[in-house]
Amino acid sequence: MSKNYPLIFLLMLFLLPGIVKAQSKTVTGTVTYAADASGMPGVNVIVKGTSTGVVTDFNGTYTIQVPSNDSQLVFSFIGFQTQEVLVGTNTRIDVRLSEDVQQLSEIVVTGYGEQERKTLTSAISSIDKSAIENIPSPSPDVLMQGRASGVLVSANSGVPGGGVSVRVRGSTSVNAGNDPLYVVDGIPMQSSVITSGSLANEGVGGQVSNPMADINPSDIESIEVLKDASATAIYGARAANGVVLITTKRGNNKGTKVNVGSYYGVQNVWKKPDLVDGPTFEMLRNEAAVNNGGAPIYADPSSATTTKFADDVFREAAISNVDVSVTGGDNKVQYMISGSKFSQEGIIKPTAFDRTTGRINLDAFVSDKLKVGSSILYSSNTRNRVNNDDNISGALGGTFFFPPNIPAYTPEGAYSKFSIFENPLAVINENNINMITKRFLANLYAEYEFMSGLSLRVTYSQDYSNVKEDIYYNTKLNAGASVGGSAVSAVTASDSWIQENVLNYQTQFGMNHDFSVLLGTTLQESDIQKTRAEGTGFPSDDFTRIASAAVQRSSSTGSSWGIASLFTRVNYGFKDKYLMTVNVRRDASSRFGKSNQWGTFPSIALGWRLSEESFMSAIPAVSDMKLRASYGVTGNQNGIRDFQASGLWKGGANYTDTPGTEASQLANPELKWEKTGQFDIGLDLSLFQQKVNITFDYYDKKTTDMLLEVPVPRTVGFRSLFQNFGEMRNKGVELSISGDVIKREGLKWNVLFNIAQNKNEIVKLAQPIPVYNRDIIRLEEGIPLYSFWMHEQLGVRPEDGSPIWRQVDDSRPFDPNIDRFIVGNAWPDFFGGLTNTINYKAFDMMIFLQYSIGNDQLYWSRFFQEHGGTRNTGFLASQLDRWQKPGDITMVPKMNNANYAANLRPSRLVEDGSYARLKNITIGYTVPSAIVSKIGLTSARVYVSGQNVLTFTNYSGMDPEVNSTASTSLTQGVDFYAMPQPRTFMGGVNLTF
Repeated sequence: MSKNYPLIFLLMLFLLPGIVKAQSKTVTGTVTYAADASGMPGVNVIVKGTSTGVVTDFNGTYTIQVPSNDSQLVFSFIGFQTQEVLVGTNTRIDVRLSEDVQQLSEIVVTGYGEQERKTLTSAISSIDKSAIENIPSPSPDVLMQGRASGVLVSANSGVPGGGVSVRVRGSTSVNAGNDPLYVVDGIPMQSSVITSGSLANEGVGGQVSNPMADINPSDIESIEVLKDASATAIYGARAANGVVLITTKRGNNKGTKVNVGSYYGVQNVWKKPDLVDGPTFEMLRNEAAVNNGGAPIYADPSSATTTKFADDVFREAAISNVDVSVTGGDNKVQYMISGSKFSQEGIIKPTAFDRTTGRINLDAFVSDKLKVGSSILYSSNTRNRVNNDDNISGALGGTFFFPPNIPAYTPEGAYSKFSIFENPLAVINENNINMITKRFLANLYAEYEFMSGLSLRVTYSQDYSNVKEDIYYNTKLNAGASVGGSAVSAVTASDSWIQENVLNYQTQFGMNHDFSVLLGTTLQESDIQKTRAEGTGFPSDDFTRIASAAVQRSSSTGSSWGIASLFTRVNYGFKDKYLMTVNVRRDASSRFGKSNQWGTFPSIALGWRLSEESFMSAIPAVSDMKLRASYGVTGNQNGIRDFQASGLWKGGANYTDTPGTEASQLANPELKWEKTGQFDIGLDLSLFQQKVNITFDYYDKKTTDMLLEVPVPRTVGFRSLFQNFGEMRNKGVELSISGDVIKREGLKWNVLFNIAQNKNEIVKLAQPIPVYNRDIIRLEEGIPLYSFWMHEQLGVRPEDGSPIWRQVDDSRPFDPNIDRFIVGNAWPDFFGGLTNTINYKAFDMMIFLQYSIGNDQLYWSRFFQEHGGTRNTGFLASQLDRWQKPGDITMVPKMNNANYAANLRPSRLVEDGSYARLKNITIGYTVPSAIVSKIGLTSARVYVSGQNVLTFTNYSGMDPEVNSTASTSLTQGVDFYAMPQPRTFMGGVNLTF
C-alpha cells in the first residue's frame, strides 16, 4: 500500500485546485463616487485577512476571486471612507464611497512630530509620494527640484552619483556651509562626509559625491522642507540652512503586499562641445601669426585632418533599476522590507555608479501602551570616475585642449602627446579611479504612553560609512609617466551616533482650547578618521598596489565633535482659529571655547484662520484662509574645524634631525555660534472646496557673527584667525499655486506652479575675499554672494580689433590690476517649476518643467578656448566671431599671439544662464484589473519616461545648470570642463501582488 502514496499525493495535487475552485467564486461590481455616482478608478478591493486584491479600472469596475461566501471585501481609497462588505450569496457587489473629512485634513511631518496643515503656523513645503513615486531618480534630493518653492536644487554635473546643490531660501554663510540638514526617519544624516573634499574625494577635480544617493528614492513616503525659523528652530544649531525631513514607507495592518518596480533606459549628451575642425584650426592659427607680423604656420590648412575626440569620449549609456518591497502586518507587528539595485553608466566613458540597498522598517505593538520599532538601511555603492569638472587634465579638458589636427594615436599606436594636457582617449581608456562606499543607518525607538495624551519616545540612531578610494595613474598618462606610475589609496571612516528622549503631552481644555508641549534632550557624537597612502615608481603597470612602489608615503588624520541639546515646543490653539507655536532649543558644541559652547535658539509663530471667522461666511469660495507670522533664530557651526577654538601644535618641525613641534593654529576661546535670525509672514488660501490652493511667503533673514578668517598682524606669526565677524542678509518671496483644472469622470488634470525670488547681500565683511581661479569671484560688502569680478569688456575697437575695457578712471591707461568690476551674479532672479498631471481613464501623464531666470553663468572654458591665438590649443566655434577687418562689430577680439589674456578675465565669458528645461515627461498605462487578476496581480502599470528632454536656453555651453566648483560653497555658476547632465529615455513597469 505504501507504494501507492506517491500516486495518491499526485492525484491530490491535481484535485486540489478543483476543490478550491469549487469553494471559491467570482465577484464583480462597480465602485462609484457617492457625490455624483461616477466610476472611481484606482480603488483597492481586497479580500479581508488575505493578500488577494485588485484595483478598479478607469470605469470603476472590478473582478475578484473570493474563497467563500463568508469572505469580506474591503474597499479603500485615500481620502475616502473605507467600506467592508460581506460577500454572502452575492456575485455582484456595487459600492459608493464617500469622502472622509478627517482624512482630508492633511497631516504634515514636522520636527519631532506631526501636525494638521490647517493648524500649521510654519512655512513648510511638502512633497508626497504621489508627486514623486513614478519619477525615476538616482537620489531623493533631485526629487525636490522645482517642486518646493524657495528651494533651489541644481545638479552640479552629470557625473553618476555626483553632488547636488540644495539651497533653501538662499545662502546664509561664507564659511559655515549652506547645505540643509537632512533628517531621514528621525536620523540627522551625515551629509558632508564625501562632499567635504578634505577627508575624501581624492583627485577628481571639482567633482563631489552625493551622500544622499545612498538612499533608494522608491522607499520614500514623503519629503518635507522646513524653511522658516519656526519650523527649523527645534533643530537649533544645525538648521540655519533649512531642514529636509524624509519619511520612508512603513508597514500597515492591511495584509501583505508585494511591489516590484523596474526600469531600463539609455542616456546621451544633448549637446556636445562646439569645437572647430582641423582646417579651421590651422586657418585661425595662421591668421594669428600674420596679425602678429609673422609668417603663416601651416602651408595648406585645407588639407588638415580632423580628430573628433568628443565622439570617442561621449557614449550612449545605460541606466537601470530594480526594486522590490514587501509591506504588511497585523495589529501586533507591521513591516516594510525592501531591496534595490540601481546602475547608471555615465555619458563620458568609463564613469559609472552602482548602488545596492536593503531596508527594514519594523513597528511592534508590544502592548496597548508600548510600541517599539526600527528603521535600518544598508547601502553599498561603487563609483567609477575620471578627472573632470574644474580640471584641465580630465577627459573633457583634453577634448577641449587637444588641437583637432592632431591624430589620437601615433603611427606606432601610442597615445599622441600635446603639451601638459592628457590625451582624452588615454584618460578614458587607462582610467583607474574608483570609490566604494558602504553605509549603515539604523534608528531604534521605544514609545510608551503613560496615559492618554502623555507619551515618551526614546531613540538611538547610528550613521556609519566607510569610503575606500583607489587611484592609479599608469605610465601612459602624464600623471604617471614621469614617476613610473603613481597611486593613491585612502580609507575614510565616519561614525555618528545620536540619542534622543522626547516627552510629549497633548490635551484639550473644554471644547475650544488645544494645547501640547514637547520636551526633549539630544546627545550626539561624530568621529571621522582617514588613512592615506601613496606611492610612485612601480615595476610595471601590472603592479598597482602601493606595496609594490619604490617610494611610499602614508599619513593618517582624524577628528571628532559632539553636541548636547535641550529643547521644548509649545503649541496652543483656540477654536482652531487662533494659533501659536513657541520653540526654544539650547545647544552646546565641543567646537567652541568653554565660555561659549552653549547657544540659545528660540522662535515664535502666530496663525489666524480667517476662514473660521463669521464674517468670512459671506465668501463661500474661500474654503480655508490662514495668515501666519514667525520669527526665530537658528545656528551654524559647520564652517570651522572641530578644535578651532583651541591652540594647536603639530610635529614634523625637525631641525638637524632633531624632532620638533610648531604652532599650527592660534587659539580663540571667544569663538561662538554663527546665528541666523529670520522673519516670515505667509498666507495659506484654499478656494472652491480645496480645488485651488495658494501659498505665499515673504521672508527676511539675517546672519550675524559669521565664522570668518580675519587677517591679523604678521607679527603674530599667522596670517589670519577665525573670529565671529561679518553679516549677511537674504530677503525673498515664494508663491505656490496648485489646483484641479478638470476633475470629472474618467478625466483629471492637476497643475502645480511655484515661483520664488531671493535677494542676497553681504552686509559686513572684514575685507574683500577673492575666490577661485584667478580671483574671478569676489566677496565684498554691499554685493551678493556668487558675484563675478572681472574686467568688463565694452566691445572691440572696429579700427584695429583690440578689446575695449571699462576703467575706474578714464584719464589714465587701462590697468588690469585696478580696473575690475562686478559684472554678474550666478543666483537667479526667479526660479521654480510647473507640473501638469493628467489622468484619463487608464492612462496617466506627468509633464514637469523646471526653470531658472536671470542667473549668469561663467563659461570659464571659453577663457582657454577663445583666446585670440595666445595658445596653440583647440578653439571653440565662437572664435569664428572674431574681428577680422576694420569696421567689424563684435565682442571677440582679433587673432593675436600677444599674451593679453594672461592677466585678463574678460566679462564676455559671463553669459545669460537662464533656462527652462523639460525635466521629466512620463506617460503610463494601468492595466485593467480584470486582466491582471487572472495572472495573480493586484495592479500593473507600464510607462515610458524622459528626463532632460528639452532645454531652452541662450547659454552657449553644454549645460546651463552645472557648477564645476561644487567642492566649495562659495562658488556657483562656473562651467569649467564640467560633465553635462544626460538626456534620458526609459521604460518601466510597476507590479503589485
